[in-house]
Amino acid sequence: MRKFLFLTMLASSICFAQDPNLHIYLAYGQSNMSGQATVTSKDKETNPRFLVLRAANHSNQKVGEFYPAAPPMGHSESKVGIVDIFGRTMIENLPDSITVAVANVAIGGQSIDLFDKDRNKAYVQSAKNKGDTWWLKYYDEYGGDLYKRIVEMGKIAKQKGVIKGFLFHQGEADYQMNDWPKRVKKVYEDLIAALELDPEKTPILIGELATTAAGGDLGWRNTAVKEAADLIPNGHLISAAGCPALKEPNYTLHFTRDGYETFGKRYAEKMLELLKAMEPAPDTSKKDSVVVSDSTVKDSVPSDSTNAIRSLPTVRAIHSHEPQLYFDAKEQSLFIRTERKGKVVRYRVTGKAAR
Repeated sequence: MRKFLFLTMLASSICFAQDPNLHIYLAYGQSNMSGQATVTSKDKETNPRFLVLRAANHSNQKVGEFYPAAPPMGHSESKVGIVDIFGRTMIENLPDSITVAVANVAIGGQSIDLFDKDRNKAYVQSAKNKGDTWWLKYYDEYGGDLYKRIVEMGKIAKQKGVIKGFLFHQGEADYQMNDWPKRVKKVYEDLIAALELDPEKTPILIGELATTAAGGDLGWRNTAVKEAADLIPNGHLISAAGCPALKEPNYTLHFTRDGYETFGKRYAEKMLELLKAMEPAPDTSKKDSVVVSDSTVKDSVPSDSTNAIRSLPTVRAIHSHEPQLYFDAKEQSLFIRTERKGKVVRYRVTGKAAR
């Protein structure tokens, strides 16, 4: 009976938390972030470890819900771009227990001001006054406020998983804006504040524009892109060197399919490097302070954190070395997960008193 009461007290003392194995990235920008490469049948193949947190209203999917990632990842006419390649590269290089999700809020041809909470309304009104309205249908898919939609997705991300960083690519529309780097920094800082994130743990990856060497019309603006990355303490420049640009009738601003493949992988490589650097050093000073007797539980099996990612949030112990209590929605059972003889095991809580 004592052991049953112990389990009850343990359950009441542990704090419910989001799933730490669900890594979520908030992406925003203009056309290269929404994606311009033609969608192939292979692009439509999904992986349960790569998800889209739907940020736009289309495809009969609900905004704010997670779905297997496949284009369009942003608005309804998005194609394949940075986030598609980024996500697939991430899951190829992370442990099987980790799921990656991306929320993508991007519209082609638009200024950083469209993402600024203090400037966006005036920007939209100015565009309407000029008759520049072709993009408003995508704007409406994002709820009529891009900054607000990013914050909404961020709050959901914090409830369900962990925000690991921001992916950003924008700047072509603002090639004449001298203070563009400062405006980029302001939007990032506003998002960090609104979502109550730790900037030291939440990097922003900022990609270069198609380079002059690749034929890009605005490659000369990459000095400003670097300045933006340098202004933000946790900002990181992603090089576009060697990424082929697409020659179109009136301009060369977008990347080719090969360009996106290289560019998206570079975003992922940098993020993987940052994740590695942020890993805490192993703490061997503490030992498990609680031993759970086999007589109070049944069905000891290897831990399966992947199921927990796509079911209900896990329950995290106060100290990382204590047993962890969590609910597995797939099996509709409560488990205690702990380490025994160097291996992670879990025990099903039955509610039966030990004799």
